[in-house]
Amino acid sequence: MIDSLVTLLRNEIEKTTYKCYSPDLPQDGENIVALSLGEGTNQRAIGKDIVYSDIPFYLLIRGTSNDTNTRTIADTIFKQLDHKKDLENEQLRIILISCNLPGYAFRDENQRIHYNINATVKVEWKE
Repeated sequence: MIDSLVTLLRNEIEKTTYKCYSPDLPQDGENIVALSLGEGTNQRAIGKDIVYSDIPFYLLIRGTSNDTNTRTIADTIFKQLDHKKDLENEQLRIILISCNLPGYAFRDENQRIHYNINATVKVEWKE
């Protein structure tokens, strides 16, 4: 079921035209994103077979050595995901995605700039 969530999030990110990997970035490539999930919390609806989860996820965005271009990528992905709701597939429904603003992370050995976005997704699992 987690694979289904990762696929749904990756597909939504790739609507921005930037390739998304999970959980790590490959060594090569620029203008790409890595998605990794954190440990979530579950709640059951009383009297129903519905499970809700709040799952943190993290995006690492690798751009180029140009900060303006890299920041534009991060902003584009933020706008695509923040407050997104009602995405679904056979196994789950995303109720809401909440993102923090993109933040500068680091510059790698090839001088490529990285930004990160921390986010949370509220999921209803279909049983």
